[in-house]
Amino acid sequence: VLSSSLYNRHQTLTKPQKNALIFPKTIRCLSSSSNENNRDQRLEQVLNSVKRRGGSNAFATWIFDNFYGPDKDKNSVLPIPYSSSIPHAGMNALSSVEENPLFPHSDISGKKVSIVGCGQVGLAAAFAILNQGTTNTLAITDINADRVDGEVKDLRQGSAFYGGSRARIVGSTDYAVTADSDLAIVTAGAAQKPGESRLSLLGRNIDIMKSVIPQILEHSPDASICIVANPCDIMTAIAAKVAGPDIPAGRIFGSGTVLDSSRLQTVFGATFDIDARDARGYVIGEHGDSSVPVFSSLKIGGVGILQNGNSPEPAHLAMHHEVVDSAGDIIKKKGYTNWAVGMACSKISQVVLHDERRMLTVSTCVRGFHGIEEDVFLSMPCVVGAGGINRVVNLPLTDWEIEKLQLSATKLWEVQSEVWDKI
Repeated sequence: VLSSSLYNRHQTLTKPQKNALIFPKTIRCLSSSSNENNRDQRLEQVLNSVKRRGGSNAFATWIFDNFYGPDKDKNSVLPIPYSSSIPHAGMNALSSVEENPLFPHSDISGKKVSIVGCGQVGLAAAFAILNQGTTNTLAITDINADRVDGEVKDLRQGSAFYGGSRARIVGSTDYAVTADSDLAIVTAGAAQKPGESRLSLLGRNIDIMKSVIPQILEHSPDASICIVANPCDIMTAIAAKVAGPDIPAGRIFGSGTVLDSSRLQTVFGATFDIDARDARGYVIGEHGDSSVPVFSSLKIGGVGILQNGNSPEPAHLAMHHEVVDSAGDIIKKKGYTNWAVGMACSKISQVVLHDERRMLTVSTCVRGFHGIEEDVFLSMPCVVGAGGINRVVNLPLTDWEIEKLQLSATKLWEVQSEVWDKI
């Protein structure tokens, strides 16, 4: 309810002035260019910018037509200087749109994550990243234009509920949408066809990496790249070789056994009714069947479950089998896994974007560790931050754990070596 004086004042205002009360920020930031010949060009720029961030072109056009130019914008000025001695443009020389824009051409400043691949894993990663407020800008690219457009619109319409600060989500089939990313997450990969050989599948995935990695680096030459597409470890090795020796080691890494370690911590913690975040331990090696549970690292409150140097008991191995089999059980029941790996991607993004220097079991080249001589990529505890992997930790292992790690490396190298010299 307005006071009588305010009500009377309101009645004397022009229609644009009344709208200024309703859209104060809108009026404040509009263009004041006096060159009407540039109107159509400027409007096109405005509409492109509005469309890119998911706004209403119709409403933007109406605002533009009603309040464009100095003769229409009389209800706003530049921010007032703190002293009258400081030059101020005043009411009749308002800023240009470039100086104080309603329709900015630049994206939200801050960190940017790009996701390559709009499948179940890519979308789960996007959902987790947005809900946890991990980044300021999220870009999604995929070869399916309609899928990208639909998913981006769907995610964008929940922007009122994103975690953390304001975030923008964009999508396109054009890798230009990923430009200036701090981190690129690659989930794109070919699924195995009925009757298809392992080498045939691997060959198709190599072709995908040969297409994806150069385009990411073209638009974001300094980005860290996290490979999530399976087989994760081999795909990470291929991506690193496709990128070439000019890309520093560690910039390209795989999500590896970050998820496997979480699965082990979850089962271990649930057994003792302890938060999984306080059930500390690692799974290393392959992201898959030959993963190695480092039981010597598994602790609650600093208390280990395995005496130094001892081999695991059948009960320890049974717990690890539950971890390995859990993915297959989920796939059997719902057809794929996505939510947990999506959350793992969000955690990796947070660590990279904020340079947290956290210890994560990501996939990297382990040549020289524990008797491994080949250029095989496996997961080891790594210090991860801005720029990807900063350090690879030479984790002390028991004889049993070393033997299992070497078997894991041998298994992966048997596959990787068949294509390694052809890349």
